[in-house]
Amino acid sequence: MSLKLLIYKVMNKYVLSIALLVASTGAFAQNRLVKKAQGLINNNQIEEAQTLLTEALNSGETKDMALAWDVQGDLYQRLFADELNKAAAHQPLDTAKFAKNLYACLDAYEKCNEYDEKKEYAEKNKGNLMKFRTFLMYVGQFDFQNQNFAGAYKAYDAWLTYPQNHKLVADEPKVLNDSVFDKNQVAYYACLAAYQGKDFDKVATHLEEALKYDKEAKTVKQLHLMTLLEKGDTAQWIDASKKYAAADEVIAQNLLAYYTEKKNDAASLEFANSLLAADPNNKIANYSKGVVLFGQEKFEEALPFFEKSTEIDPTFTDAYYNAGVCCCNTGYGINEAIGKTKNLKKAEYDAKIAQVKDWYKKAEPFFLKVKELEPDNPQRWASRLKTVYYITGEKAKEAEMDTYLK
Repeated sequence: MSLKLLIYKVMNKYVLSIALLVASTGAFAQNRLVKKAQGLINNNQIEEAQTLLTEALNSGETKDMALAWDVQGDLYQRLFADELNKAAAHQPLDTAKFAKNLYACLDAYEKCNEYDEKKEYAEKNKGNLMKFRTFLMYVGQFDFQNQNFAGAYKAYDAWLTYPQNHKLVADEPKVLNDSVFDKNQVAYYACLAAYQGKDFDKVATHLEEALKYDKEAKTVKQLHLMTLLEKGDTAQWIDASKKYAAADEVIAQNLLAYYTEKKNDAASLEFANSLLAADPNNKIANYSKGVVLFGQEKFEEALPFFEKSTEIDPTFTDAYYNAGVCCCNTGYGINEAIGKTKNLKKAEYDAKIAQVKDWYKKAEPFFLKVKELEPDNPQRWASRLKTVYYITGEKAKEAEMDTYLK
């Protein structure tokens, strides 16, 4: 072998050794930065520690990335804990800073877990993640009160998706079945925050869970329906209204009003009949059929359906009121027909007038029930009863109604 070739091989080996040495030295240097950052955090030198961690995490040379992310998580924990300590001491806290560092802390521990092949930090960070979930609810409350609805939704969504997003605690019973907060209630908060923030696409994200929160189920249904209207999705609004109508008279009335506005009598009748077919003893089904027939001016046919609704729910004010109006309108119709009948004999006339009075008298108990249920709303029942007593000739009762209308 020539001297020139031997020198070339030796130099190549030497250069390679130097390269490996430099790389190794760089990795150890970066690891030392992380250790130094730990000491700075313990001394509360947070800014200095963050500078070192930023270099270590972004250099591409740090060998122990699990440690680096663990220390970064601890740093963020220190920052958001400082804000919580202010609140505990009844001092103003920076809610934005609290939220920012809480999210960053959770993300850092998650990244630590990804690199932590030996699971050196798993037990410690699992404990942290178990505790810190509750703090997301604090963020949600802070942001909602400050009308930062996007921030509130983010916090509630993060709480709800916690098991999916944090593998260390994904199977923990205390996370899957939190005893501090009801997940259905949190889902309701998420829907409300999304709606208030006009982020209508997100209202549906946790809708099914929110509907299970019995205390606010009616509100959730209304949020869903209003969201569909805001989005201009009439077809979905109709489908959702049909789904909810059997348990909510307001939704049923709104859908019937929509059909009436569109002069779609066939759809109104089909809707009412479908509710009755599903449950003949459902108060909304009977009420809806009564409303449809009422709209067709078939007052005598509508009356039994309103009466059935009041039998099912003795506090159903609207059904009592509509039953009374059916009676009055039927009597009014007979009275109008009298004026249009020629050569009516006195006996026939008297019989017809008696029918009119009978129908108005039949309306009285329905309006009296409205009075009983809504005593502070005389505008609804006093004028109706005044008309009844005027037709039936009960002057004293008619005068009594005047006192309510003043």
